[in-house]
Amino acid sequence: MQAKYRGQLVEVWKISHRPIHEILVRQAFEQERLSWNEWNKNVLNFESISGDLALVGDFLIQKDGRRFHVVSRENVQRDLVFMDTETNFKIGN
Repeated sequence: MQAKYRGQLVEVWKISHRPIHEILVRQAFEQERLSWNEWNKNVLNFESISGDLALVGDFLIQKDGRRFHVVSRENVQRDLVFMDTETNFKIGN
Protein backbone atom coordinates (compact mmCIF):
# COMPACT_ATOMS: atom_id res chain seq x y z
CA MET A 1 0.00 0.00 0.00
CA GLN A 2 1.07 3.58 -0.46
CA ALA A 3 1.12 6.44 2.00
CA LYS A 4 2.69 9.84 2.46
CA TYR A 5 5.41 10.04 5.08
CA ARG A 6 6.76 13.53 5.74
CA GLY A 7 5.44 14.68 2.37
CA GLN A 8 7.06 11.83 0.44
CA LEU A 9 5.11 9.00 -1.22
CA VAL A 10 6.34 5.68 0.22
CA GLU A 11 5.45 2.00 0.08
CA VAL A 12 4.10 0.70 3.40
CA TRP A 13 3.65 -2.78 4.85
CA LYS A 14 1.73 -3.39 8.06
CA ILE A 15 3.92 -6.03 9.66
CA SER A 16 1.98 -9.25 10.11
CA HIS A 17 2.19 -12.99 9.61
CA ARG A 18 -0.43 -12.87 6.85
CA PRO A 19 0.66 -13.74 3.31
CA ILE A 20 2.81 -10.95 1.90
CA HIS A 21 1.47 -9.31 -1.25
CA GLU A 22 3.88 -6.37 -1.38
CA ILE A 23 6.62 -7.13 -3.91
CA LEU A 24 9.25 -5.00 -2.16
CA VAL A 25 8.70 -6.93 1.09
CA ARG A 26 8.85 -10.34 -0.60
CA GLN A 27 12.08 -9.32 -2.34
CA ALA A 28 13.58 -8.06 0.91
CA PHE A 29 12.88 -11.43 2.58
CA GLU A 30 14.40 -13.24 -0.43
CA GLN A 31 17.48 -11.00 -0.22
CA GLU A 32 17.67 -11.63 3.56
CA ARG A 33 17.27 -7.92 4.31
CA LEU A 34 14.21 -8.87 6.39
CA SER A 35 13.80 -11.89 8.62
CA TRP A 36 11.71 -13.03 11.55
CA ASN A 37 13.59 -13.07 14.84
CA GLU A 38 14.51 -16.63 15.73
CA TRP A 39 13.62 -16.20 19.45
CA ASN A 40 10.42 -14.16 19.07
CA LYS A 41 8.42 -14.65 15.88
CA ASN A 42 6.52 -11.39 16.51
CA VAL A 43 9.73 -9.40 16.00
CA LEU A 44 10.98 -8.50 12.54
CA ASN A 45 14.70 -7.99 11.99
CA PHE A 46 15.58 -5.57 9.22
CA GLU A 47 18.66 -3.83 7.89
CA SER A 48 20.74 -6.57 9.45
CA ILE A 49 23.87 -4.43 9.55
CA SER A 50 22.28 -1.99 11.99
CA GLY A 51 20.27 -4.67 13.81
CA ASP A 52 16.98 -2.75 13.66
CA LEU A 53 13.81 -4.41 14.95
CA ALA A 54 10.07 -3.90 14.51
CA LEU A 55 7.00 -5.56 15.99
CA VAL A 56 3.97 -7.17 14.41
CA GLY A 57 1.43 -4.35 14.08
CA ASP A 58 4.06 -1.70 13.32
CA PHE A 59 4.42 -0.28 9.81
CA LEU A 60 7.52 -0.77 7.69
CA ILE A 61 8.18 1.85 5.05
CA GLN A 62 10.83 1.93 2.39
CA LYS A 63 12.55 5.28 2.08
CA ASP A 64 14.83 6.42 -0.70
CA GLY A 65 14.11 3.27 -2.69
CA ARG A 66 16.27 1.11 -0.44
CA ARG A 67 16.37 1.75 3.32
CA PHE A 68 13.59 0.61 5.62
CA HIS A 69 12.15 2.65 8.46
CA VAL A 70 9.55 1.75 11.10
CA VAL A 71 6.53 3.74 12.14
CA SER A 72 5.19 2.29 15.37
CA ARG A 73 1.50 1.49 15.63
CA GLU A 74 1.24 4.29 18.23
CA ASN A 75 2.52 6.89 15.74
CA VAL A 76 0.81 5.72 12.54
CA GLN A 77 -2.03 8.26 12.70
CA ARG A 78 0.49 11.07 13.23
CA ASP A 79 3.11 10.03 10.67
CA LEU A 80 1.31 8.36 7.74
CA VAL A 81 -1.42 9.52 5.39
CA PHE A 82 -2.73 6.52 3.45
CA MET A 83 -3.71 6.92 -0.18
CA ASP A 84 -6.55 4.36 0.07
CA THR A 85 -9.54 5.39 2.21
CA GLU A 86 -10.38 1.72 2.89
CA THR A 87 -6.92 1.32 4.43
CA ASN A 88 -7.48 4.32 6.71
CA PHE A 89 -10.69 2.74 7.94
CA LYS A 90 -9.06 -0.65 8.60
CA ILE A 91 -6.10 0.87 10.45
CA GLY A 92 -8.25 3.06 12.63
CA ASN A 93 -10.21 0.05 13.91
